[in-house]
Amino acid sequence: MLAILVGLVVVAAMLWLGRWVYERRADRLAGQIIGAVAGERPDRLPRVVRDFAKRNGADPEARVSHVEFGQSVKMRLRRGAPWVTLWGWQWSGVRQPGFLWKAGRELWKDVAHIRVLDGFLNGRGFLEVYLLGALPMVRARGADISKGEAMRYLAELVWVPDAILENGAIRWTVVGERHVAASLGDARVVFEFDAGGDIIGVQAKDRPLRAPKGEPQTREWIGTFERYSWVGGRRMPTKAEVGYVYPDGYEAYWRGEITAYHLRH
Repeated sequence: MLAILVGLVVVAAMLWLGRWVYERRADRLAGQIIGAVAGERPDRLPRVVRDFAKRNGADPEARVSHVEFGQSVKMRLRRGAPWVTLWGWQWSGVRQPGFLWKAGRELWKDVAHIRVLDGFLNGRGFLEVYLLGALPMVRARGADISKGEAMRYLAELVWVPDAILENGAIRWTVVGERHVAASLGDARVVFEFDAGGDIIGVQAKDRPLRAPKGEPQTREWIGTFERYSWVGGRRMPTKAEVGYVYPDGYEAYWRGEITAYHLRH
């Protein structure tokens, strides 16, 4: 009996330590976004892009350094898997490209079933998944991960209109009557605007993903945005979905709704 109690105490201590390490790492990574210095502003922007940012509340005089927002998420952890409900909290850079997504699912009270850190910082992407909030399951790095996370940062500019006016690292190109490409290095996505000037979709021809055995590949990647509303001082789509196009058709893997939004100065 004593051995069982000692074992339970050791396991609880290991989980507590793992959770502490996870939280400290998340705080440190978020600090890189919070402390980012201002870069150069864009030289020029397509009119439809500038109008979108301003109509949705972006204001260069507000001197926003980054934004933070909460999400309610449903996600497939692999193709064909059932949907899993997660909470999400994200830091997104305004002055420099970068984001950190902290997400998880609770098993019981403060005991986590899963914890995720997904991000793009200093030009490099990463994905980390922890079982029970403490035990590392996935640690993904590499050029393909960096490109995919850069594409995510670009796609999520719909939630960070201030970055459109502030972040000169992004290159914008009109590619159609209602389509504008945004590029960051070799990462490129194309936004679709509706007749009123709102972004309703995003697409990339070659977003990387890892196959079941871990080998990198690329697929067409599609996102949709809807239900625009004012939240925390900015107007944005409060509902979104993203997925890949496979040889047998499209499959979504992420659906989310904005639950909170904060401008940080």
